[in-house]
Amino acid sequence: MASPSRNRPTRGRRGRQSKDRRSNRNLIQPGGYVVAECISPQRKRQKNNSKDNSETPSKDKDQHNEGAETSALPTIPCIVRVRGKGTTENTNSSVKSVMDVRRLAAKDHVKDDVRMDVESVFSLGEGKRSVSSITCAIIDAVMAKIEGGFSRLAEKDIYSIFDDEELLFDDTDSFDLDRAVKSTLRLSKLNDKAFQGTSEARMYPLFRDFVMLVAFYVQSHMNSLSAKQRTGAIKASPHLILPYSRGDFKPEGSDDRTKIDGALALCKLSTHVGLQDTPKYKDVFAIQELKWFKRDPQEALIQLVEYTRNIYANQDHRRFAWGLTMCGTEIRCCLFHHDGVRVSPAMDFADIGGIRRLVTLLVNWSFCSLDRLGYDTTMERIQESNGWEISCPNHDDKSKRNSFTRYVTTGTIMNASALFGRHTRCYLAKRKDGRSDESVIIKDSWSLPRDLKKSGKQESVVPDESHNLRLITEKFSGKDVGFSYPQAISSGSVKFKDGSKYVTDDTSVIYGYDDGDKEHMYRVHRRIVITPVGHFIKSVRNEAELVFVLADAMECHNAILTECGLLHRDISVNNILVIRNEGENSRCRPVRGLLIDFDHAISVDQQVSGNGARSGTLPFMSIHNLEGARGKRTALDDWESLLYLICWLATFGINSDDRDDMDDEMVEEIDKWRYADMSTIARAKRSHMDSFANFNRLVLSGFQGKYKMLRVLAIEIYNALFQHKGCEGAFHRERTIATASNKYDIAINEMVKGMQGILGAQQPAPGFDPLVARNNYKPQILENLLEATRGAAKACEKFLDIISKEDDKEKTSN
Repeated sequence: MASPSRNRPTRGRRGRQSKDRRSNRNLIQPGGYVVAECISPQRKRQKNNSKDNSETPSKDKDQHNEGAETSALPTIPCIVRVRGKGTTENTNSSVKSVMDVRRLAAKDHVKDDVRMDVESVFSLGEGKRSVSSITCAIIDAVMAKIEGGFSRLAEKDIYSIFDDEELLFDDTDSFDLDRAVKSTLRLSKLNDKAFQGTSEARMYPLFRDFVMLVAFYVQSHMNSLSAKQRTGAIKASPHLILPYSRGDFKPEGSDDRTKIDGALALCKLSTHVGLQDTPKYKDVFAIQELKWFKRDPQEALIQLVEYTRNIYANQDHRRFAWGLTMCGTEIRCCLFHHDGVRVSPAMDFADIGGIRRLVTLLVNWSFCSLDRLGYDTTMERIQESNGWEISCPNHDDKSKRNSFTRYVTTGTIMNASALFGRHTRCYLAKRKDGRSDESVIIKDSWSLPRDLKKSGKQESVVPDESHNLRLITEKFSGKDVGFSYPQAISSGSVKFKDGSKYVTDDTSVIYGYDDGDKEHMYRVHRRIVITPVGHFIKSVRNEAELVFVLADAMECHNAILTECGLLHRDISVNNILVIRNEGENSRCRPVRGLLIDFDHAISVDQQVSGNGARSGTLPFMSIHNLEGARGKRTALDDWESLLYLICWLATFGINSDDRDDMDDEMVEEIDKWRYADMSTIARAKRSHMDSFANFNRLVLSGFQGKYKMLRVLAIEIYNALFQHKGCEGAFHRERTIATASNKYDIAINEMVKGMQGILGAQQPAPGFDPLVARNNYKPQILENLLEATRGAAKACEKFLDIISKEDDKEKTSN
């Protein structure tokens, strides 16, 4: 890093490299949230079509916009949550590739979030009892065919089978029964020394023949039943599990270049038994990972964890996912739930009992209802518009216990791009019945319940966004409050119909464990219908608009804290929206800000000191939040997050069209806020904030020069938070620093503070912590902070008023 005395690096000296590096930061990092550049498929098509143009395509995230604007949805960095187990290396000197960081995360999850040899995986894949006689008949027929084929084939024929290249690499979609039996025999002999070291690519054609064998008997048996027998025995329509034609390929919908070894599709019962076309991730039922040796189940599982997140990202109606690993002759079934992975005991092709278990699994999958396979039956695909019809619960309707409103989506704002967690998805939608033409946001997530006995969480009260938004709506509805706030039209737990009754969709219903199972997090599937609709923060057109939006968002934050007693706890780039004003007043105040996402908000009266709970978005988390401080979170932590947000946008650009090329050294310090574990990031921030000299040299120096107003606002907020009289700086130190009276003592203390800034990586010394002491001055600091944002907004109004008058003069003169 350049010393303070050196000239500032020339802008753009390594701009191309820096820009490329920023465009590939779709990173999943253990230990917190990270920012990910997520580009919608629609935007990808626009980007590919404009490769030959000189204009740089926008990388902003899909906006919360009205239906007419959905044809040009850009993309922005979106926030991806991963569980905080383990850490990654501090990559200050260089940034790890996307695949490197994803693999680290996958290893971390396999180490901590996987339960091996869990028999309950099979019970979830079972159909209803009413079809048990049918499934047993099909399983017996398949096994009779396999065992009969084994007995007819002499030992000498086995090796000739392995030399049959046509059998291995025949990609025709026709199914041959005898070939399928031979393939099953070959699979049972993979452990023989004569076949060791053969390419894994030779395994998938064998396995796909076996899958088609089972599907053939499922279809044949169902076709042999009369219509009366079929209707009387089966309530849910059965389906076929069929393989795709190719192995070792990249499915459409992947956001990287990785290839999968194989995959299975869920097809209608009437589908021709044969190989399916090359898949898209939006159609994949389960991914398969192949390894030649039995000793590789851990490695196979790591790769399966890496790939399966693409199923959630491309399938909006997916609640949980399946996968298969095949290591030599051993196959394991993997169930991916919201907080981990369950892996079945091995099903060994070398043992007839293992083959029967796998046949049973495939047959039971064929007769499972869609909800048991991981699909959301309250969502229906609209083929004409490629949107969804979604059933949303009405919490306000007291007349009916199970009351729902149907909405039709007009766009997808956010998908579930992470493998574990809440799987939050957001849609732009309108009512299906046409009673209102107003656009709304539907937020769908798997959140923790307020009932701690079920969740097992050690926090005093689990945040509940439905409850929080209802409280906010009731408090401000019908009042002229002077700012925008999120309003809940309806919210509640998702319920689906199981026979004649409605069942609440939660993890106990899905996975079969009871509320007392402490090894699993209990989650509830919830939907909230929210208004007003806004645009993502990076849709601002200039610096003044950003200042207006931030000022309004913090006015909303202050009012909700004062009137509702709720602390937001996640001020970040994705949680502040832009609402555009109309009319004459829009000339001097073109936009308003809207604070959203109260998933982490909690009542200030219900917080408990000493639990060290951490929540938020990694680059913007306050120092005490990163450190898991034992005290309560306060409004000052949220304002500290706002400071980091301003610094972030002023460094990287307020939108994709307003981003300058920059040298790596210019962003090296602020990169420390995301590419490390939480404790390392906290130490870096303490160093950056400990003195104004450090803040200016390490943070402000990276601001793009055109952002004059953001620079002033950042300094004002910094001074209010970190240079308040009586609690200056950010590092722990002895109290004499704050109370020194002799001018030489003051000079010595200032030198000590400077040294602590330079040696920021050292462990903080015990004693006086300015970040704790500032809470004693919280009312005065909060007043100073609000004055800073209000003053900045008034200055921007004055600036725009001057510009408007100048424009009017120019028009008049012309």
